[in-house]
Amino acid sequence: MITIPVAKKRAKETLVGFPPRVTAAYLNVAETGSPESLDIAVLGVLHFYLAKKPAEPLDTLPGTTRLVEDLGCDSLTMMDSVFMMESLFDIKINDLELSRLATLDELRAHLRQLVKVGAVPAT
Repeated sequence: MITIPVAKKRAKETLVGFPPRVTAAYLNVAETGSPESLDIAVLGVLHFYLAKKPAEPLDTLPGTTRLVEDLGCDSLTMMDSVFMMESLFDIKINDLELSRLATLDELRAHLRQLVKVGAVPAT
């Protein structure tokens, strides 16, 4: 889990151009360990890199929404998103595991497991 000072620094340096809602969710993950905030941050990163963005935030779409078929995720979108998520959360996302993820719910669950949210982090 990332610390609050590190998260603040990364948000300032890395999340430039991202919607304020995504930045706030990212900072909330560091402060509270909130799984819901993690979902908003992760899906906000994915939304940012989509070539054709849905009108609504991805975290408001059904969990069964398919990454490739419904959202048009291609390899470049996934690479950019994965690189950003790894950088923000100090995690490593396995390419083989990533290739098996087909829906928003699967992506949420996988990132929750990697980031280990739910416990209040140490400051």
